[in-house]
Amino acid sequence: MESGFTGAFRTLTRFSVPGRTGQHQNRTLFWFPFVGLVLGFFSCLIALLPISPFVRSSLMVAAMAYLTRGFHLDGLCDVADGFGGGWTKEQTLRIMRDSHVGAFALIALVCTLLIQVFSLAELVDYLPILLFVPALGRTMVAMATSLSSYAREGEGTASALVRESGPRHMVAPLLQMALFLVVLSLLASPSLLPACSATLFALVMTLLVMRMSHRRLGGVTGDVLGAIEVLGETSAYLGALIFLAFAR
Repeated sequence: MESGFTGAFRTLTRFSVPGRTGQHQNRTLFWFPFVGLVLGFFSCLIALLPISPFVRSSLMVAAMAYLTRGFHLDGLCDVADGFGGGWTKEQTLRIMRDSHVGAFALIALVCTLLIQVFSLAELVDYLPILLFVPALGRTMVAMATSLSSYAREGEGTASALVRESGPRHMVAPLLQMALFLVVLSLLASPSLLPACSATLFALVMTLLVMRMSHRRLGGVTGDVLGAIEVLGETSAYLGALIFLAFAR
């Protein structure tokens, strides 16, 4: 089994995928959208349960946290504490590495999870969106990785991945998302336009977080990439929901 496939699942999920992880971590970026699709499949299964929308949406959020080991949520918390409590690059990076959870982290985590739960409760009947958005969030991570330098000196969680990646490594993930939209178009799916709106919202959020991180840190870290995934995915759900609200 290809090392990129194995590495992507071992990095982004708790799935124990057989195979050998290669030395070139940038090969994992190709598989990031596929990992998101697999995670989205579990959300689709939960969406089919004959229970209330809010219970289903809560179960989706809990399942995603479990299946990803809270990996990205931890990054969001570290970034919230770091950027909320630090004023310089050194202060920000030091706070982000601290294992303690501060007020900024709790505020960001609670608000984000509430938005996800309430948004998903309105989207449980749009199964293509439940598949598309987790893949889109991880595509945003691939894009940010490919367009950024690593902010810390020395080694870190995502140091090799960021340093080995360049703009060409985001092409395949973006094309996979475009292909998904093309398929929705060919099927005349009612989820097409909400998915396009979700893409726009996720892209704007990703660019904003990247700009903030580049200005403060001079690049990104693993925590920043985790925050981009969570915020990109959350923005995508909001984007789909806002489109549906105006379309009614």
